[in-house]
Amino acid sequence: MLKVMKKKLLVVIAMLVVASGIIFTGSTSTKAKDNDVKYLGKYKLTAYCGCRKCSGKWGARTASGKKAKQGRTIAVDKRKIKLGSKVQINGKTYVAEDVGGGVKGKHIDVFFKSHKQTKRFGKKTGVKVYKVN
Repeated sequence: MLKVMKKKLLVVIAMLVVASGIIFTGSTSTKAKDNDVKYLGKYKLTAYCGCRKCSGKWGARTASGKKAKQGRTIAVDKRKIKLGSKVQINGKTYVAEDVGGGVKGKHIDVFFKSHKQTKRFGKKTGVKVYKVN
């Protein structure tokens, strides 16, 4: 009878140890995620591509020296967001790789492959933007 009680007690203790480890790990990772982003405010978003109309003689070459890529490259006012910073917009993460003559203050220009896509994107205002650490 005593052996059965000891086994049951060990099983309960083991379950508590496992459960507390899961709870502890979960709360730590959630806190880390909250600290990984910083709200920058509401921004105006526009779009550009590598065509002459959008980028002139520069084409798809960015201010950081990289070739612009859809889904990654954004142009920013480097007084607001430093080049190389990761920025989260609508759940997607972009990299501030470019600047633009018309990009001032809380304005971000999102790179697309084609001019048709930039027209479809249009202009969006009041978009929440976050810096990712």
